[in-house]
Amino acid sequence: MTPSAQLAPAIKQLASRQKTSFATTQAVWRFLNNDKVSFELLNAPILSTAQVEIAASQHRYALVVHDWSTLQFHHSNKPLCKQISHKDDRGYGLQTSLLVDAQNGIPIAPLAHSLSHAAGRYTTSDPDLISDGTHLDNLMQSIVQVESLSLPKKLVHVIDREGDSVAHMRQMSQAGYQWLVRCKEGNRVSIEGHASIRIGDVADQVTCCAIKAFQHQGIAVTLRVGETSIVVSRPAKPKQTNAQGQRVAVIAGEPIAARLIVAELVNADGVALTRWTLLSNVAREIDAQELAQWYYWRWSIESFFKLIKQAGHDVESWLQTTPQALLKRLLIASMACVLTWRIQRMSDAEGQQLRQTLSRLSGRVQKRGRRESAPSILAGLSIVLNTLQLLSEYSVDELRRMAQLALNGELGDV
Repeated sequence: MTPSAQLAPAIKQLASRQKTSFATTQAVWRFLNNDKVSFELLNAPILSTAQVEIAASQHRYALVVHDWSTLQFHHSNKPLCKQISHKDDRGYGLQTSLLVDAQNGIPIAPLAHSLSHAAGRYTTSDPDLISDGTHLDNLMQSIVQVESLSLPKKLVHVIDREGDSVAHMRQMSQAGYQWLVRCKEGNRVSIEGHASIRIGDVADQVTCCAIKAFQHQGIAVTLRVGETSIVVSRPAKPKQTNAQGQRVAVIAGEPIAARLIVAELVNADGVALTRWTLLSNVAREIDAQELAQWYYWRWSIESFFKLIKQAGHDVESWLQTTPQALLKRLLIASMACVLTWRIQRMSDAEGQQLRQTLSRLSGRVQKRGRRESAPSILAGLSIVLNTLQLLSEYSVDELRRMAQLALNGELGDV
């Protein structure tokens, strides 16, 4: 008997009899539209928690996963929505940088958000409206911001195929940043004996060794990983136009020495079901197998987007009318996610019992042998907090009488 999240898109309040839902809604509206409540102020506890939690990790590296997600809104009270694809597809563009533990792949905290709309862009590091650039130019600003936080680990920036831009890889390398990017197999690189060759052709020649066998989508598969050294020397081709509307000229640059990692899943018949080709400048103290594992954990940011859009906070049903108010509320929702992940990372007996209890309270079905999911922990935690609020205002006997009334006296011995 769990109601759909879409039936209650407003900020959830604790079950208190001392205030009405309308009073809570009014208080939230005043808070989110208060100019004194800045993005930086709301983001500060998230960054503070990130510093503490990542310092506790046993790994010398930490992952920062970057990705984009579209927030689609079908109601008309957001005048600054921008057209995303066709004329009826409107909303905001969200770019997030998520800190992930390199030891176990569990998220720690979103370090930065950027919300683009029809009038420009807001970020968690700047209180003012700034101009909106390309996805990758905006991403570089987020990477610079994350690097300025001085986290106590070596950072590796993990980016999907959209990050396969030689211009931006050069910028990151020149700044001393480490990166792991899934590349487009049609792009060309240099290897010994070939001045220019497709990445896909290089990957075909890489010898991959079997690493481990496991079940993938119900199929028995084997993970095979290999690597080779390549040089990226092609010029950058910006997808931009100048003031005259002409395409910007190509930009030559210094060659980038990088590692090409090939990871593939092979079924029992030896047929490759999928293949990742990854480029990285991470030092060789991290082997190819671990780099492949790190890229696999890139999926954690997709789980974050699912948590705020479908499985937890239902952001696309929020009724805030301005991007500023929505970004502030997103930061509050991010705090709940940070707390959820902290519980998910607990490894002692008490933490395991807490996760199991919250998962059971949520009513969500979990796969056997899997760690309890973030959506189930978040849902269970909400029930626990509401229960504690009720117990502070009503006696157990009063709550039992309410339940008997609701169930027509058929409560039994509960």
